[in-house]
Amino acid sequence: MYYWGTDTDGFHRILLAKTSVDRPTGWQPHGVVLERQPDSNYNSVGPSFPWVVPCEDGPWLMVFCGWGEPRSDGKLPNTTGVALSEDGGLSFQPARDHPVLPLDSDYDCEGTGSVCVIEKGGVLGMYYTSLGAYFQKPDGVETGHSDTIPRIGIAYAESNDGLTLEKPLDRLLVEPRGHATEPYEYICSKPFILQEPRGYRMWVHTFGTAYRVRSLTSSDGSEWTWNESGPEGEFGTGRQGSFDDRQRCYVSVVKHEDEYRCWFTGNGFGQTGMGYAVGRGT
Repeated sequence: MYYWGTDTDGFHRILLAKTSVDRPTGWQPHGVVLERQPDSNYNSVGPSFPWVVPCEDGPWLMVFCGWGEPRSDGKLPNTTGVALSEDGGLSFQPARDHPVLPLDSDYDCEGTGSVCVIEKGGVLGMYYTSLGAYFQKPDGVETGHSDTIPRIGIAYAESNDGLTLEKPLDRLLVEPRGHATEPYEYICSKPFILQEPRGYRMWVHTFGTAYRVRSLTSSDGSEWTWNESGPEGEFGTGRQGSFDDRQRCYVSVVKHEDEYRCWFTGNGFGQTGMGYAVGRGT
């Protein structure tokens, strides 16, 4: 497992933990695999949200969300970076001193965040959290932010090598649903996609007043349909007083035989720990 850690000074790093397949909750730490780039603008505070693509005949690829210095306007200082590993994923070095995704579209003009990368049609398909323009919240709407809120959705880019990316769409792939759901939804983020024989399933994390886990399905990875879920989403929250009694989000799912194994964060996006859940296909 590659995961994001933050030290007492507020700097971020990517770390590695390992366990055996038959002990899915027995993780043991194996140290830092990617450091921050203190002399860069986009990753001076450090990397987060790692996604690793193993490679049999070349360097392993890690795509991450870089954190720059806090912005004076209070907006998120996030962009997308890439790192490479020459030792089979035990350590990574940044491949660029600048973001690999330009902020050149209306839907990602304010930043880019967490990613999910899958092989799709002979190329690497990158589904990424996209920060569009901030806007005044609609009248009568309760939000978890101030009166000025971001429009965050899922965008899509493609690459042959993970270093040079192109955006084939002029729109978001998956948009927050706004008034079409309750509560009012203005964030749809942190995609995680599982490829199955009958198509694809994407888990996302929506926000109106708190993060909730939801999912969509697709036959081709391009056109997506929301699965029904109520106000509490597919995961709900934990018992009162537990580490996840306010929110569960940021899932990662692995299918092992007929079992779906899911790791997720609780309150504070992991500040109180990570949880584990199991599901089975029908």
